[in-house]
Amino acid sequence: MPLPDSQTLRARASSGFTLLEILIVLVIMSMTSAIVFPRLGTMASSYEFATQRDMLEQTLNGLSYAAVRENTDMILFGTYTEAGRDVRKQERGGFGETLNPGMLTRSLLPNAREHLPPVNAAPAKIPLPAGWELVAAAPIYFMGSGFCTGGTISVAVGRLQYTYDMKPPHCRAVLVE
Repeated sequence: MPLPDSQTLRARASSGFTLLEILIVLVIMSMTSAIVFPRLGTMASSYEFATQRDMLEQTLNGLSYAAVRENTDMILFGTYTEAGRDVRKQERGGFGETLNPGMLTRSLLPNAREHLPPVNAAPAKIPLPAGWELVAAAPIYFMGSGFCTGGTISVAVGRLQYTYDMKPPHCRAVLVE
């Protein structure tokens, strides 16, 4: 059997990694992971918050449809928490009060027509995550026909405050900047 020449020996010796090269790669990987891993928790919590806010917006946008589907009038008024509607913080109006006079519709007739509130409106069901609070200072009515009177909603999440404008007739929740 012939002996291998020097080029063959050099090719076999340089086919692996040296200990120094492996250590450099490990140091680079550990530095990268030290930067990335602490931010994974923040990224996950921000994704969860965005998902919960999207779900709230979808719920608000679906209230008109829920009133049509259940064939009942609904009202969104007062303070809502994760436990549901907080009736302790709610201010009640007197018997026979009508809606805000600013909610007049344009008529073909010379006199304006005012929408009266429903007689037995069911409170809207808004599922909220823990620590969230939704406040509708003025009542927003969702009629069984799909019409909505419109209004403004404030959502408090810790120190963050979001305001949604719900414009009639369908009341799509639009974030006010």
